[in-house]
Amino acid sequence: MSDTSEKSEGGFHFGPVGGEVKIKASGDIVARDKTTTTTTTTTIQKGFAGDEQKQQFQSEIDQLREALRAMKTEIEASASLDQDKKDQVISEILQQVNALKQVKEETAAVPTGKPAPAEIATKVEGALDRAGGIVGKLQGVTTKSVEIAETVGKFAVKYGPLILSARHLFGLP
Repeated sequence: MSDTSEKSEGGFHFGPVGGEVKIKASGDIVARDKTTTTTTTTTIQKGFAGDEQKQQFQSEIDQLREALRAMKTEIEASASLDQDKKDQVISEILQQVNALKQVKEETAAVPTGKPAPAEIATKVEGALDRAGGIVGKLQGVTTKSVEIAETVGKFAVKYGPLILSARHLFGLP
């Protein structure tokens, strides 16, 4: 036998053993760093956790509708947009105002603390997705009318967080 030592990394290292080696553990025995992977599944419950969230959601839907109506008024008053463009944008705004009204009416009957019916959850999610899309359409109008660019900017700053908050209150990602 020699007295030389070798440098080793990781793993199990046994020197000269005069008998047998037994290893006993209550868990895994690994020769290197043990890597574990944990998978967590989260089920998102769509609906209202409580009465306060439901009331706040209803209030925010009203605020969104009012913000859209105010934007409609600004567009109607714009002198720099041609009438066809005004009609197109106003039509989209009115459709969104009506869709949000339907959302408010249908969610009024949703019980708190329980998942919303799938049909209502789908309608709410779709309406709020489309509501988010209208901001982009309005920003497209600002390239044609500098006159309303500031108003659209203010609208987007107020409207965007309201949509996100309403989504959260209803349990949407």
